[in-house]
Amino acid sequence: MPRGLPASYIKKAKRELGKGASWHDVFKRAWQLYKGSKVYKAVSNPGNPRKKSKKSKGGRKVAKKKRRRRLSFTIPLAPVAGLAAGLAEPIQYLIKGDTNNAINHLVYNYTGIPNAMQGGGNWDPNGLKKGLLPRVIGLLIHKLVGGPPLNLNRALGRARVPLIRI
Repeated sequence: MPRGLPASYIKKAKRELGKGASWHDVFKRAWQLYKGSKVYKAVSNPGNPRKKSKKSKGGRKVAKKKRRRRLSFTIPLAPVAGLAAGLAEPIQYLIKGDTNNAINHLVYNYTGIPNAMQGGGNWDPNGLKKGLLPRVIGLLIHKLVGGPPLNLNRALGRARVPLIRI
């Protein structure tokens, strides 16, 4: 920022003092006008150019209350329902004690390969309808309904519905 006497104040001092005034008097009066102006006061005391910190309003500083989050166990219904659809038949065989058939049906439901314990056969996409397809549909429902488009899980959590999420 240039320091010095602006020319406008010299002209104003010349007008006030008239033609016969000496240069010394003109500059003296110009400086008086300049120092009495708002421009001079703004330039002479610009303040600290660094950003000023906010002053506290006073009072005693108190620690903020810590909030505890409740830990809750939730079961996502849609993915579990899809999983249960594929496990229904193998569990029936396990209850009867037939582990070979239980494993065969479990592999068939999720991979489409029949008789996996006996060396396998040709791939059959119909086997996926009982296990993998319901599982994928359950995961998609969980993603779409429980996530950002509808946020049903958030609503259930706010309502403090125990255990259940979609």
